[in-house]
This record gives sequence, C-alpha cells and structure tokens, in this order.
Amino acid sequence: MTKEGNILEAGCGSGRFVYYLDKLGYNISGIELNADSVKKVNLRYPELKINVGDVTKLSFKDESIDHIISLGVIEHVIEGIDGPIREMYRVLKPGGIAFVIVPSFNLIRRIKYSLGILHLKAYFQKIKDNKFVRSLFNKPHKQAFNKVPPNSKYKSWPLFGRFYEYRFRKHEFEHELLKENFKILESIPVSLMDGIYHEFGSSFVKLSDLTFKPNKIGNFLNNFLSKYPFTHNHMHLCIIEK
Repeated sequence: MTKEGNILEAGCGSGRFVYYLDKLGYNISGIELNADSVKKVNLRYPELKINVGDVTKLSFKDESIDHIISLGVIEHVIEGIDGPIREMYRVLKPGGIAFVIVPSFNLIRRIKYSLGILHLKAYFQKIKDNKFVRSLFNKPHKQAFNKVPPNSKYKSWPLFGRFYEYRFRKHEFEHELLKENFKILESIPVSLMDGIYHEFGSSFVKLSDLTFKPNKIGNFLNNFLSKYPFTHNHMHLCIIEK
C-alpha cells in the first residue's frame, strides 16, 4: 500500500488500525456498522476519518478506493460474504489491492465436526434453552434470534442460537473471491496460536492481557502443526487484486 493512495478499512471496530496507519502517514478512513463505537472513537480521536457504514452497501463511488482492509468482518453477514466482496470489487480502482481475513474451517475443526464434538457446548446450551426445560426450572423463555438460512452453503458458528459467523474451507473462500473476478496474490493461514487456544484449550495456551502465552506443549503443537498449512489456523488471509 502506498501513502499516496487512499485506504478504506471496511469494518474498523474501535478504529485501532485506522489510528495506527494514520499515525504512520497513510491516507486511511474507516467505516463501522456500530454507531455507538463510531461515536466514542470520534469523540476521543476527532482527527480520524471514521464514519458509520455498512460493508454490504458501501457509500463510495465506483473505482474510487486504492486499497481495502477487511479483518474478520464479512463472515458476520448472515446473508453471506458474496455481497461484501462484490461491493469491494465495485469501489476498488483497477489494480487496487485488498487484504481480507475470514475465520477458517480448518482440518482440525472439520475432524471435530465429523465426530460431533465441535459444538459440544452448543448442544448443551440448546438443551438448557429448551422451553420445556426452562419451564421446569421456572425460568423465562429465551428470545428467538436470527437463524442461519437453511440453504446456507457454509458452516456457521455456533451451531445453535444467535448467529455469529461463518467459517470457510480454503477453497470456499477463494472461490467467492475468484467468482467476483478478483486475482488472488496470496492465500495464507494466519492466527496460528489462536488456533491452538481455540481448538486445544487453555491447558496449552493462556490468554492474558490480550496476549497468548503458550506452555511448552502449546509451542510444540503450534510448531509441528504449522508445517501443514490450514490444519489449525484460526483465520485465513487473502491478498487480492482487482
């Protein structure tokens, strides 16, 4: 990315990457769906260009953006990721670069899913949330949440209850990008230690002060599994070009 070009972070959350790159001299702006987050960031850092916006309906002209960053955002769109990807393609200039990250439905997760143990907590939670069970314990019924469309082609997480995100196999994510005519420059498994933490638990990796702190076994697992791409990565990064 060049400092002469304009950069959009599509789904910037609290604005930390906008803040960081702005301080380095990049021409960056951000959009965020959560209006409360935008209001708080604007109050504390009024110099940053952060506004309320929707990644499925970008309020930018065609071919007006040089670079896009999207870090763990589009998987939360219940209708699917094709809409946000299409919008990225529309607003990027020819030759524009985007960095897009989504959660990975990696090998270990697929094995756990086939064994029926990927969503053990979700199964127990479904039983606890059952209307009859809650009535037995004189608890109010829980509010119904958005459900994943029954014809969804991707794995959702969690399995039951409120929709949170989709997770993608390597070829699934790449297919959606290629379908919108993007060129994939790099396709990389990332957030590897996160994968150890999520799939093997805190017995091997502690999370403290926003930092993963693995023990010897956690380090061994990460070093060994890292030899086999897309085995345990929590996220999947694609660097793409229009």
